[in-house]
Amino acid sequence: MASRPGPMRLPRIESLRRFAADARGDAEAGQGLIEYGLILSLSAVWAALLLFVFGPTLSAVLQAVGDAIDAAT
Repeated sequence: MASRPGPMRLPRIESLRRFAADARGDAEAGQGLIEYGLILSLSAVWAALLLFVFGPTLSAVLQAVGDAIDAAT
């Protein structure tokens, strides 16, 4: 006699569906984390590039401000 799928098979299928849904949800959460990491790393590279290009000018401006504060006191 062949066994027929009974009520015991349904919970297994449902648990597999829940497992698959949870796996998809975790992948989407991981995707968001990766996107935030990329934004953060690109922002850091952009800031380093700006400091490299405008560093001497910024240093001169800050030095002038410091000298003006010293002269005023």
